[in-house]
Amino acid sequence: MMNAVESIVEWSKDKPVWWNLALKVALEEGELNQNHIDFIFNFAKSVEGLEPKHPNHEQLLSPIDISGYMAEENSVRLISLSQVEGVAALAEDQKLDFRKDGLTIVYGDNGAGKSSYTSILKHACLTRGALKPIAGNVFTSAPKPPQALLTLEIDNTPTELTWSNGASNNNAAKSIRVFDTSSAHHYLSNEDALGYKPVGLNLITELTKVVESIKNRISEDVMSGNGFVAIPSLNSQSKASLFLNQISELTNEADIELHCATKDEIESIKPLQDELVSDMAKSPEQIRKSLIKQRSYISPLLESYKRPIEVLGPSNFEVLKSLDLDYQKKKQVSDTLRQKTLSDLPFDNICDTQWTVLWRAAKDFLVKENKGQKFPPTKGDSCPLCLQDIQETSADKLQELEAFINDKAAKNTDEALKALIQAKSVVRSLSLNIAQFEGVLNELDVIKPGLKVGLEKLNQSLINRQAVLSGSALPESLDEISLSHFQALREIDKELFTQIGELEQQSSNNEFVAKKQARLTELTDRAYVAKHKANIITNVRRSKIVAKLNKISDQSATRSISTLSARIYSQGVIEPLKESFVKELKSFGFNRFDINVKTRNKAGQQQFKLELANSNESVVGKVASEGEQRCIAIASFLSEMKADSRRSAVLFDDPVNSLSHQWSAKVAKRLIEESLERQVIVFTHDIVFYKLLLEASDSLKQDKVNCISLERSRSNSGLVRTNPPWDALPTSKRIGVLTTKLQKLRKIDETGTETEFREAAAVFYSFLREAWERLVEEKLLNKVVNRFERGVHLQRLNRVDDITSVDLERIHLAYDKCCVDFVGHDTAAGIRPCPTIDEVVADLEEIKDYLNHLQTVRKRT
Repeated sequence: MMNAVESIVEWSKDKPVWWNLALKVALEEGELNQNHIDFIFNFAKSVEGLEPKHPNHEQLLSPIDISGYMAEENSVRLISLSQVEGVAALAEDQKLDFRKDGLTIVYGDNGAGKSSYTSILKHACLTRGALKPIAGNVFTSAPKPPQALLTLEIDNTPTELTWSNGASNNNAAKSIRVFDTSSAHHYLSNEDALGYKPVGLNLITELTKVVESIKNRISEDVMSGNGFVAIPSLNSQSKASLFLNQISELTNEADIELHCATKDEIESIKPLQDELVSDMAKSPEQIRKSLIKQRSYISPLLESYKRPIEVLGPSNFEVLKSLDLDYQKKKQVSDTLRQKTLSDLPFDNICDTQWTVLWRAAKDFLVKENKGQKFPPTKGDSCPLCLQDIQETSADKLQELEAFINDKAAKNTDEALKALIQAKSVVRSLSLNIAQFEGVLNELDVIKPGLKVGLEKLNQSLINRQAVLSGSALPESLDEISLSHFQALREIDKELFTQIGELEQQSSNNEFVAKKQARLTELTDRAYVAKHKANIITNVRRSKIVAKLNKISDQSATRSISTLSARIYSQGVIEPLKESFVKELKSFGFNRFDINVKTRNKAGQQQFKLELANSNESVVGKVASEGEQRCIAIASFLSEMKADSRRSAVLFDDPVNSLSHQWSAKVAKRLIEESLERQVIVFTHDIVFYKLLLEASDSLKQDKVNCISLERSRSNSGLVRTNPPWDALPTSKRIGVLTTKLQKLRKIDETGTETEFREAAAVFYSFLREAWERLVEEKLLNKVVNRFERGVHLQRLNRVDDITSVDLERIHLAYDKCCVDFVGHDTAAGIRPCPTIDEVVADLEEIKDYLNHLQTVRKRT
């Protein structure tokens, strides 16, 4: 059966994409704030086209990654962390080895690299809430990208995982869960009562919060009239009126322009109103006669424009261009032939067009004289132009000229020229004088203001074009002439003709007036639309926005979320969590007040609510101290592991912070208990908490404890040391360290010099002296007063009434021996003999025996 997270993600597959994004962000960030909600709302609007798409839009649409949240199939342990590169100032040649069972404590003072190591593990493993970015190494000019090697054990099978910043999640690594200070609040809710937020059910809570927030924002945004410009509606049945009154999100902006009156239409409203007033006082026949008279003035003016517009129009221009091109081509052929035939003549342009006119004139003259002389003149004839006798050479030239003139090429050129001249003569013959229409133009300007000026401009344009087309050289193209005023004139004439015909069939003017009134209404409504065009566009755009916002709002119903929450509850997900949570609370010893754990489901928000027993007021959030609230958070963290039957490792990064000793001790005890069942790794910079962990491991007989210390050099941090911090060790652990040091001392005794042994023994006795001090504090005085603590445990005094002079003498003898042999006092030469190895062994055995006596015989804990 799927767990809560898997059920939610499967359920969300057919839900709006922004719901999936909300779940994804909630899974990554934990509790969603207003910035998260704004981000999700903007994404929802971008899907509907209301906002530009996010640069990572496609990535945001990717499936929800629930690595580490799925039902656990394999037990995963963390064996080591090594080959770290590019992470803060961590040394690259270090390796953190973790016990695969029991407890590993990693102690690091400020700046020792603890936070840098845990940042890697938080990104690789599963941590609720937002993660801080991995810090690179700022102390090098060529920083490497952050990466590390994690060695995992999956159901007793070792496997290596190369982690890098931004890499895809690894489900095995995500099976290991991390608890730290920043993620602690993601397990609690303080909205109205202190509550525990299981991760799966918390997703439902956060999704509900997002959905309701977005729905409320949209409701406020689309409130009636919000964002719209008030435009009084029209009451007629004109097309413009119907269009305006049906504006919606479906309206095309381009259609608005179609229903706006043009400038000419607006200017025609006043004349039309005057006509309507006049027509209402006339009979149909009177109106008809008036219209006939009006048309009799207008029609001639219309006709005076038709011929010039046709002759000077683009079609006739193309004809002229074609004739001119034909003439130019034929002239070129004729000129080429003339150059070849008549190249030795004294003039260049003989036989060209102008000369040919002269030649033919001379020929016509001789024909008319009828004196029997041939043309061209032959030898001995008189020249009709110079009146000299024609010589033989001249006679031959004249024969050649006549032959050329009669050639086909010359004739073709002549015919082409005649055609071009004829066409241009038609252009020149156009009459463009409209002075006689001055009165008609004035009357037209009343009917349609501006028409007179427009027609006069058209006439001037035609005059200019006439001059252009009549010239010797035609242009490549013509400037466009607007015929809008000519078309308006034609429409007036057409309308007059239509109205005259209609009036012939009518006995009254009612229908005629009604039609004109409808036209006036349409024009005034179109003018109204034009006047409010900008506001209409604003309303159309707002309507489209509101429609899309309402679409998002329609997706914001929480009923399906509540149904899902109830279904998850019915599947038995809640009760195991509740039972496990209650058990965890008891293990922390919440006996200062009784707590009831109740479930609640409000608008899809399924949470555990903590209440004071036998009280009507939910004040646990007010009563619980910081330490108690931290314990509740850890309890919720562990209860999820228990309820889901998870066996994988858990990692704690500074699980206590500024807590009272009482609650720190409870946390230490609970973590040691957990280490008896699974791998537990604790990173801490708190030497007191370190000490409490070791003490709890002693009392609970957890001997599977691995201690690691972190140190730093001038250039690197994260230097791994296997020896635990001495200051945090209880007596028994200190004796263990001394036993290890004794082995090294034996080796020096066997292979080193006397000086080397003396120096090493002095250091050994310094540590032995501190071990006796810790024994007195911890065992003899029964921890009535503890270093690093503020309080005095008076209830432990009842065990110290058995201290006798024997104890004091035994302690003084051993302690004085340490004071003589340790480093720290300046002793006269020869006064302090060097102890033998056997003496050292005996002195170590003395503290062991006394510790055993206190613990077994006198029941010191």
